[in-house]
Order: sequence, then structure tokens, then C-alpha cells
Amino acid sequence: MQEPDPVGNEEIQVDENVNDDAPVMARVVDETPDRIGSPFAAAPSGKKRQRLPAVALHDLGPLQYTAIGGVVSATMLLGFAILALAWFPPGGCIIAALGCATATLGLHSKFKRITTGMLVSHACLFVACFINAST
Repeated sequence: MQEPDPVGNEEIQVDENVNDDAPVMARVVDETPDRIGSPFAAAPSGKKRQRLPAVALHDLGPLQYTAIGGVVSATMLLGFAILALAWFPPGGCIIAALGCATATLGLHSKFKRITTGMLVSHACLFVACFINAST
């Protein structure tokens, strides 16, 4: 039987006597389990090495909690230093200096980015209060 080709004018030969009862044979070639991981890695020896955490946090004891308290107090002193800049600049210098000290203590905590921002903010407020108080 011939069917017309939808693309061109040629006709395609179709064999209708195809036997679908032919068995499909497949066999397993390799019985070893699949390897997981890098093909270049050494075979595991059975011992597991203890891995260190990606960021090593030192147990500083009470100093660790004191440093976290320094972060909190530097954050609270920031509001008081801003208010003192407007009402009483010499007092703002003292509050901003105290905020710099507590933020420096807070650098030993795990909140290093927040504390660095507080330290820079208190230093800028100290300069602003000093300039305001001297004029």
C-alpha cells in the first residue's frame, strides 16, 4: 500500500505485515550498584571524619552574653543620642561615646553587621553633637 507524502509528491511504502508479537529481549550487563558522588573520590574507608562547622563560634562563656547585651544597649542608646543631639548636644556627646563603647563590646557577638552599623552611627552622632555643642 502506498500513502501520499504530505511534504512532497513522493509516495512512501508502508509495510502492513509487521508482527507485533516479537519478544523484546534485554539483559542486565552490570550487577554492581551505582556509585554516588565524584568518580575521582577515594573509596570510603569506613571511618567518618568529624567535620567542623562552616563558621566556628567560640564559646566565650559570659562574655558572649555580655556582647549580645552590648548590641542591644547600643541600639537603645542610638535613640537617646538622636534626641540629645536636638535638645542637649553636650549630653549627646557623652551618650554617643557610651554607645561607641557598647557597640565595640558588641563586636564580640554573632551580630557583627548590626553592631558595625551601630558603631558607625554612634561615631557620626558623636561628631555631630560635638560640632553642635562647640558652636
